[in-house]
Amino acid sequence: MTAVLPGRAEVVKANDADLREAVKHALNRSGCTFEQLAEQAKTGHFDTVRARMAWVTIADLKDLADR
Repeated sequence: MTAVLPGRAEVVKANDADLREAVKHALNRSGCTFEQLAEQAKTGHFDTVRARMAWVTIADLKDLADR
């Protein structure tokens, strides 16, 4: 994952530790486990908007959610 810092021509690349922290934060804010979000995604019905936002953000990062 990369980001361009506002007002700067610098690109910052997130490392595994950064991504693990982002996954942890998204799960904490959603109030769900990765497995619960995956189940909600299967049905297409998320308990909250936060849960949906978390899933969109971390769906491809399961291996980092398990560490």
